[in-house]
Amino acid sequence: MAARSPDSRGLFHEAVQAVLGSWPVLQIAVENGFGGPHGQEKAQWMVGAVHDYFCSNSDLEQYEVEDTLQGILNDEFDTMVEDGSLPVAMDCETGATPTTAPSTSASSAHSRDPDQGGPEPDPDGWTVVCRKKK
Repeated sequence: MAARSPDSRGLFHEAVQAVLGSWPVLQIAVENGFGGPHGQEKAQWMVGAVHDYFCSNSDLEQYEVEDTLQGILNDEFDTMVEDGSLPVAMDCETGATPTTAPSTSASSAHSRDPDQGGPEPDPDGWTVVCRKKK
């Protein structure tokens, strides 16, 4: 992304900010003070750090982005992401935003066939709600 125009970099920064700002894991960490008294500032710094990470590295693999996000959350917010939302958190290609409900593991993020009447609750009682595709 290093050869992009300033306008596209600004738009990408806004996209990163929108995605991270609507990510339940980060929202919960900030709201509950997991990052200490400066949690909101850390969340804003995280937006810039993730944006810079994308701009400084080309051909990133999904696992690299996931590892980076997990590392920042662990280091800055003492938070481990176990709800399966890491793969979704930076899915900027499709324009998706994180919409998974909290759960205890990544394996519980599944849903039933829409023809069968909607999502099925997981054994732990949580239901994953997904947006309808346009």
